[in-house]
Amino acid sequence: MDKKKFEVKLEHLKLLKRAYVRWEDCEFGAPSIDCKRPYGNSSVVEDMFEILYGEPKAVMQIGDRTYNMDVDDFEIPEELNDELTQLHEETETVLQIALATGKFEVGMYECEEYSSNWKKVE
Repeated sequence: MDKKKFEVKLEHLKLLKRAYVRWEDCEFGAPSIDCKRPYGNSSVVEDMFEILYGEPKAVMQIGDRTYNMDVDDFEIPEELNDELTQLHEETETVLQIALATGKFEVGMYECEEYSSNWKKVE
């Protein structure tokens, strides 16, 4: 049977650590992450940048790339914006993995194709 694989990265865990969890009072109710302000403010990508990289500096080394930033008129480069958006979307899987394993740990995980029974690959 096919297995799906996913790598939980430190960046995912840093984001989820800052997630704004609230009670969704719909039907029976359930805890949820605020979809408008998942990290505290409505400027989601800017919040993510600050959580992961701190305050913008004139020159920033992020991964294997160097970015020249205008600190006074700060705008996240499109390529980095796309990567941050992808990380945000991946937090859904990371949260599923954390709930299935009872742990928030970096590493490679896998589960059956149509399952949510994630296991860490040792």
